[in-house]
Amino acid sequence: MSSEIKADLIKDKSGTKTLATLSSSAITLHSDVNIADGASPHGWEHIKTISYNSDTASGTTTQMASVVSSKYSAYKLIVQWGSVTNASDLFFRFLDSSGNQLSASNKYEYGASRISEGGSASNHFNGPGSDAQVGEDIIKGQRGWNGEFLIYNCFASSSDYPQIDGFQLNNSGDHPASPHAIFRYTGNDHGTYDLLVHGFLWYDVDPTYVSGFQLEFASSTNVQAGSWWSCYGLKLPTSD
Repeated sequence: MSSEIKADLIKDKSGTKTLATLSSSAITLHSDVNIADGASPHGWEHIKTISYNSDTASGTTTQMASVVSSKYSAYKLIVQWGSVTNASDLFFRFLDSSGNQLSASNKYEYGASRISEGGSASNHFNGPGSDAQVGEDIIKGQRGWNGEFLIYNCFASSSDYPQIDGFQLNNSGDHPASPHAIFRYTGNDHGTYDLLVHGFLWYDVDPTYVSGFQLEFASSTNVQAGSWWSCYGLKLPTSD
């Protein structure tokens, strides 16, 4: 008894260069073939992930720094954070182009509403303030703040704008650098209810150039070991 393995060669569009060999059991890539990033030429691209393998004081030590550039047109943060202390409030700040916190009095405007496990929906918290509240009475541990931010209008400087669909963005229009974000999270309001929260925030100084983001629990409460967050940038086509 014998078996036969048939192999096909996968070639480029011209039919001259072999890219891979396809058999009944495997695909073998040739050594000179490169796999492009999943976001190239467009889509969400991973920029940075930060994880905490020990309890970490939140504040300036919990910054997603140096992630904004002209490569990206919008940003997403995926966050799974727990506090070491029950009933902790969570706050967000932008980092300026030098990596310093933006913290002018009452320049963060924000608000959020909740849906609880009992079906009730209401205002949860609102601003303004010198930072934006994005979580209230967060329960400690991995049931804490589990959610995401979608962030718009973030540019590193007046000369660092992305190109979108053949058009080079610049600072000549109205409100050229006005950082806004929407966010949502699920978890437990300590000792009260499980919930889903939807909210928004923005920094009311125009223009504002930013390089990154900061999260911190009130009173620099520690972030629990095992917490993490990831930043992604949206690449849009430079042209269709």
